[in-house]
Formats: sequence, structure tokens, C-alpha cells
Amino acid sequence: MFPELRPEAAQWEDFEGFRETFLVHFADPEHKVALRRLGQLLYALILEAPYPPPQPEGEGAWVRSHLGAALADLRFLQGFLGFVGQEGGDGGSARELTLLCQAAGRISRAVGREAERLEGALGQGGL
Repeated sequence: MFPELRPEAAQWEDFEGFRETFLVHFADPEHKVALRRLGQLLYALILEAPYPPPQPEGEGAWVRSHLGAALADLRFLQGFLGFVGQEGGDGGSARELTLLCQAAGRISRAVGREAERLEGALGQGGL
């Protein structure tokens, strides 16, 4: 029922690549493993590339560009959780599923508020 992986925040770099929200569409666990490995390979290749990746210029540009990327991922999760929240438990037949969908909706709104905080901080130059 739960995803095979439950990444810890401290090991976030081990999970660069494809989002689990994408991999959920693959029924075969071996396909998921292969795609995770491909994602890790692509991440390693770009970090070890013989040419330097483009770097943003200016004071704090690296931090701002990475926080902008995190903001985009937060907005993705906000939308994804909102979508699940609107499902109502596949028609609302089971109370447990309805409660899970309602929780997804609440979490979507909370993620949205945090995304707004980050967006505001980026616009003001600080948190």
C-alpha cells in the first residue's frame, strides 16, 4: 500500500531523478527500480560532467536559484495533493479513503502557504 521507498530528508540527494508521483504509474516494481537508477545516473552524470554547468551570477544567486527550484517542486506537490484531495476517495465509498483525501486537501493548502512564504522571501531577498 505504501511506496517501497520512504526517503529520509537527510538523504534527499539519493532520490534525485524521477518523482515518486510519476513512478506510481508503473506497476512493475522492477521498472520503478530501473527508473530510479536512471535518475541517479543522470544526476551523477551532470554533477561529474567535464564542463561546468551554467551557474547563476550575482550575490546569493546559487541559493536563490536552488530555492526557486524548491518552490517549483512545492507548487507541484500542492497541485498533486489538491488533485488527490478532490477525488473524495474514489467516489467517497469508504470513510477511510474520504478522510485520506480530505487530509491530502488540507496538506495541499498547507504546502501552498509554505510556498507563498518562500515566494515572498525570495521576492524580498530573505526569509
